[in-house]
Amino acid sequence: MRLRAKIQRNLLFFKLAQAVERIGRSCFIKFTREYVAFGAQSGLGDDPVGGVGAVQCWSRIGKEMLFHEYKVESNANNEIYLEMKVEDLLLAMRTSANASAVMMRMTGRSADAYLTFVITTEDHMGNLRPITQNVPIVKIMSADGASNTTVFSEPEVPDPELHIMLPQLDRLRNIASSYRSVADYVVISANLVGEMVLTTSDGVSQFANPLGTSDTGSSFLSTRYSPAEKAHVETRFSNLHIPKLSEDDTMHIENEHPHLTRLRTRPKEFVSAMVRVTDLQKVLQSQYVKPTNVVCCLVPNYAIIFYVYLKDVDTHNATLTYFIPENA
Repeated sequence: MRLRAKIQRNLLFFKLAQAVERIGRSCFIKFTREYVAFGAQSGLGDDPVGGVGAVQCWSRIGKEMLFHEYKVESNANNEIYLEMKVEDLLLAMRTSANASAVMMRMTGRSADAYLTFVITTEDHMGNLRPITQNVPIVKIMSADGASNTTVFSEPEVPDPELHIMLPQLDRLRNIASSYRSVADYVVISANLVGEMVLTTSDGVSQFANPLGTSDTGSSFLSTRYSPAEKAHVETRFSNLHIPKLSEDDTMHIENEHPHLTRLRTRPKEFVSAMVRVTDLQKVLQSQYVKPTNVVCCLVPNYAIIFYVYLKDVDTHNATLTYFIPENA
């Protein structure tokens, strides 16, 4: 079993680990000759099978977007499956921040294996200094073991009722942080004229049809506090972008995609789903990969899915995907 690569200067390999840091203590990495897959799931301990109601994140990135001089070999169809502690990878990332080159290779034996990073830095005199950092591998998984996990595959969900682009992530992070101090849940409501409303909730009440709009033309409208209820906060956005669906999304043999039906028949009607504020904060951690945009997909009474499109790569399909079951 061999793994060796030179990490791209943008350090996207580490940034993906940073983006999933709050999902779980471990991340799972699949190395193949063509791509690398990252996966993480909340509630995972030693058993990576997970369970119902777990927040899940996964990504599949072409090798050329992460590495130079990439080589992987194994008896399992030249694929390697690893479980790593996120905090250990992030320690290596901090050491690599100002590196001129970062080489990665797999060292040791199965029971005591590492991802070894040789991090080359340059001092003010132009002298190169290599630093070696061994990151412990928690587990080398077999192909059968990996196939029985849920971290590398997208869960089967109904077609979303609505797709909408999120506002700026740093603004949403501030809002979510303030919400967490007053409520455990947030209801995300949106329609297909580009309006979105975030409302705190007690975990029972939903506000499926937010009232009122604004003619200011601003993407960030207002935050309103209701004195009649304990900790009811509402934040409103408008003029958000509605993305077009891909051909794969619209290829339904019998029925039109629900997003298109809603766009044609009732675009101003709000769709809502309720999730924990802390779970929303986990998604907003994806700001560390500096995405070009983030698409929110609402499946009422089921889940919210977020597609984070990566900025540091040149393909539309390079994404981080987050799945949050409703009111988990």
